[in-house]
Amino acid sequence: MRKNVAVLFGGKSCENEISIITGTMAANLLDTERYDVYPVYIAQDGAMYTGKELLDTSFYRGGNLEKKADRVIFCMQELCLLRKNKLKPIAKIDCALNCCHGMGGEDGAVSAMLDLNGIANASPDMASSALFMDKSLAKLAAKALGVRTLPYFRISENDYKKRGAFGVRCIEERLGYPVIIKPARQGSSIGVSVAEDRARLLFAIEAGFAYDTLLIAEKYLAERREINCACYKNGDEIVVSPCEEPKTQHKFLTFGDKYLGGGKENANEFPAKISKASADLVQGYTKLLYRRLNLRGVVRADFLLSGNEVYFNEMNTVPGSLAWYLFCKNLADFKHLLTVFIEQGICDSVARSEKKMLSNCGVLSGVRAASKRRA
Repeated sequence: MRKNVAVLFGGKSCENEISIITGTMAANLLDTERYDVYPVYIAQDGAMYTGKELLDTSFYRGGNLEKKADRVIFCMQELCLLRKNKLKPIAKIDCALNCCHGMGGEDGAVSAMLDLNGIANASPDMASSALFMDKSLAKLAAKALGVRTLPYFRISENDYKKRGAFGVRCIEERLGYPVIIKPARQGSSIGVSVAEDRARLLFAIEAGFAYDTLLIAEKYLAERREINCACYKNGDEIVVSPCEEPKTQHKFLTFGDKYLGGGKENANEFPAKISKASADLVQGYTKLLYRRLNLRGVVRADFLLSGNEVYFNEMNTVPGSLAWYLFCKNLADFKHLLTVFIEQGICDSVARSEKKMLSNCGVLSGVRAASKRRA
């Protein structure tokens, strides 16, 4: 009997279109002998839609989605059609795969919705997703585990409005120039810029706040290389990919480098031409973070390499294209890998469901009695 799998993509973020590519790719490649696939597109207003037409990327051109697809919501484990304020169950979902990049998807929101509805999740859970979505918290966690990070300074929009001059002085004194400014909870290099002096720093901060209320300023290394490594769990084994080195002509890997340059696999050096010691360190750090912070599904860790020094940069809990090209030689291999993700998600869900939960034990009856006495 085939299992029902929901593939969620889109989302309320700047990376909605990138997520459509990841989601439709995964949904089209899932093994139809094992699974009945239900694509679930989350529009930028938060509304959810389903339908086989959502598997074609050309469907999203031109808008008017509400007229072309069926509106749905999750009601416990059921995916339900929402029409004329009435719910009609479509399928009981056995597992979901989250392909939503960025805020509202990769930050734990989708995982929380799935957990609340009792749906097995083949992607990282709410807690680890939320942690790694915030670059400042991710760096704190990495440092606590002994993983090196570059010096950085956290800037909230509220604090900056009250004492921006103090924040600027702290950045200059603690980090010096050049610095790189990043929205703390955005991905795909959105809102990122490098500042070589105070004028550019002020501009970079204002530009960053257009995308998030929280920024991080980080020491910028001119002679640096960006190194990525992905991993996933298969049974008791954590499988780690070889390292890759994305290539860029800019000061950092831009949105255009990632998505507008003809495909990541053509722009990257894979495997990366780095020393065995550096590769071992990157892979070891990736595996350590995955294991100690209870990650699930496939993730990609991004590092900076300067000389022989390796620094953790960020973790992508929903990596672009699910990082398939770091593990697979062809799409047939990726099809098998997706099966591993789904079955592992179901297995993990079963293990969690076997844990005890205390039922109501009569506390409220005592509260009601006390209320009556006070009355």
